[in-house]
Amino acid sequence: MLEYFLRNKGTVLSREEITQNVWDMPLEASTNLLNVYMNSLRRKIDKDFETKLIHTRKGIGFVMKE
Repeated sequence: MLEYFLRNKGTVLSREEITQNVWDMPLEASTNLLNVYMNSLRRKIDKDFETKLIHTRKGIGFVMKE
């Protein structure tokens, strides 16, 4: 998932795009999976840093800032 965000840095990615391209699954089957991995990824890459890299775009998806 981190690699997918890095390859699409600055682009808003929908939940559907992420689940399809990272796990090759429809969103319905992996809704909780995405939430768990997003929380884990954020804890790992944003820990001890003031500036957060991954931002939520409410109702749209997620974006990794430059």
